[in-house]
Amino acid sequence: MEPRARTTRVAIYGALAIGLYTVENLIPTPLPWLRVGVSNVAILLALFELGPGGAGAVLLLKLVVGSLLVGRFLTPFFWFAFAGGMASFGLMVLARWVGRGVLGVVGVSVVGGAGHSLAQLGVARLLLLPSDAAWALAPVLMLVGTLSGLVVGSLARAVLRRLERA
Repeated sequence: MEPRARTTRVAIYGALAIGLYTVENLIPTPLPWLRVGVSNVAILLALFELGPGGAGAVLLLKLVVGSLLVGRFLTPFFWFAFAGGMASFGLMVLARWVGRGVLGVVGVSVVGGAGHSLAQLGVARLLLLPSDAAWALAPVLMLVGTLSGLVVGSLARAVLRRLERA
């Protein structure tokens, strides 16, 4: 892909991620950190189409611009999202590389969702819960992360299939 088209695609996926992140943060949830993470569809699309560099740029756009738009930049919510996003991204890149030919977009997304949950629990343990008892939440958060990864990965797979047909 030529550099100009690549930059355009990063901008499109970045705008999609920011828009989805902003809308999802407007929807009330029972717990402030409990979200599906639909904005990660854009990051998965970028990872599978543009590789780690393009996907990393989309992630950073989402984290910085999205958190500025919803008023969470540099708040504790931002740091939870940052830690989860970075862990998830690193694990998805690794899963994409190691699992090439075995893991599709849904499998990579599940790995990312689970990693996101564990990273956020790690941040909560360091900043909010000064006890190892916090790790008792790991099974529940892994389930939430896995289910979120399934939803996000399925959406991304549907979009990738549509893009291939177009």
